[in-house]
Amino acid sequence: MESMAPTNAKLQVVEAQISDAVAHIEALKSQVEHAEIKLQRLREEEAAILETFADHHRVFSPFRNLPEDVLREICVAYVEADVPTLSYREIIPSPYILAQICSGMRHIALTTPTIWASITVGIGSFDSRRHGFAQQVYSSMARRASEWFERAGGLALTVSIEDMNDSDIREEDDPSNILFDILLSYSTRWKEIRFYSCCEVLSTSMIRIAALKADDLPLLQSVSIHLEYWIRDPVFCGSMLLTIPTLKDVKLQTSNFQTLTVNWAILTSVTLRESIHYYGYSKHALARILQQTKCLGFCDIAVGTAAASVEEQFSGMINLPLLKTLLFNETQFDAHSSRGSSLLDMIAAPNLEIFDIREMFSEVSLPDFFRKSPRIQKLSLPYLKKDESLTDTMGLLRHCPSLSSLSLQPYQWRLHPPNRDANGFLRAFIEEGIIGVICPRLQYFGFAGQFQFSLDTLRLFLEGKQGEFTELDALLPWKRVDISVGGIQDGEMRQQILDFVSQKRAAGLDVDAFITEESRRKDHYLY
Repeated sequence: MESMAPTNAKLQVVEAQISDAVAHIEALKSQVEHAEIKLQRLREEEAAILETFADHHRVFSPFRNLPEDVLREICVAYVEADVPTLSYREIIPSPYILAQICSGMRHIALTTPTIWASITVGIGSFDSRRHGFAQQVYSSMARRASEWFERAGGLALTVSIEDMNDSDIREEDDPSNILFDILLSYSTRWKEIRFYSCCEVLSTSMIRIAALKADDLPLLQSVSIHLEYWIRDPVFCGSMLLTIPTLKDVKLQTSNFQTLTVNWAILTSVTLRESIHYYGYSKHALARILQQTKCLGFCDIAVGTAAASVEEQFSGMINLPLLKTLLFNETQFDAHSSRGSSLLDMIAAPNLEIFDIREMFSEVSLPDFFRKSPRIQKLSLPYLKKDESLTDTMGLLRHCPSLSSLSLQPYQWRLHPPNRDANGFLRAFIEEGIIGVICPRLQYFGFAGQFQFSLDTLRLFLEGKQGEFTELDALLPWKRVDISVGGIQDGEMRQQILDFVSQKRAAGLDVDAFITEESRRKDHYLY
């Protein structure tokens, strides 16, 4: 049996097995070839990516070679752009972001005291059933605040408090006291305090700060209070915080301003703005405040619809000989009348240099005010309501021989007045009228809104001040011009003007023509 030859059937089975094995080997060889080809492609892709990384490294190398003091200034500017926030919410403060970039930036962030000299502390409400959790959150914030201020070295501090507590009842066992115990332990280094509250009832911690006195705050120079609601707390209203002798700057955005005790005579800077639930202060109340000032150099005020009490009634002049900057907003009391007197009628500011009018209900006060303030150098002004040819505006500007910077914009940005003819207005800066050109020293010009002018007028306006000027009273050349072409309805003319402006910009003149209400430069208002 053993010497018997295999049957044909068995031979066929073996041959089939051998054939299958050979076919499988060939398939494997094919797969290997495909894999080798793919591997080669992957290696080529890897080499290309590595080459791209090399390009990126070359791009970043100048940054790595920047001197350390330059990097520090960059970091400081980044942080100062927005005071970093330490909050109960999951917000990463900007100094921490800098420290996470790389080891070099971490070293700079942790060893630059200026970066840590300002802090915004956000406090909020927690469910009463989560009191233990709230204590943990504020304990963690307290530790970070302590580390924060220690990194500031011995620098004076700016502390901003944002009270977002939505409770209408003050908690006696306020968990945020854990945090404020730490903050108050550094009060002798506070230079600036900022309060913001959208609550009807201030938190215990806010009241603790309001109770501080001069001995607690020997470096204090600036206090800002922004309250959305009327606060009736006797400790807050009776606070002596705004009478501390070192104080120079006070900003109030609250309906509580008449209940607060303020030493106006020591202040060099005063800001009184409207809040959501309070639309400015009465003319007479503001007049009495301004009359009490002795060394005011900066003033930002909103005159609103609030009626003056009998005690507030004021008549006479307010002399502000040191005032250099005035930002002014006066709400219209009666939409059908413009005969009422303006607060400007009472103010004499002979040395005023910067005047920014946001809104004004009584334009008849402006000529007299400009005559009393002949040294204005920077002016931001809305178009006068009925001044279709801008002749009244030209009359005002003739009282500003020292003006170097002018920004004109519509009275209300959302309401577009009919197109005005600006040809005569623009030519008045170049062509001598009966009493000469207006504002011969003007070099910065912003002109927004809807109005018409020709290409020839713009050419004269831009080129008429080019060249060398040596005489004291001669026209000074333009340094920057922003002008709207949105009111020019003729599409062909508008395009010609845009092309002309592009040519001038290419030739080195800093000029921009824009169609919408915004220039390509965010600061085209000049302020």
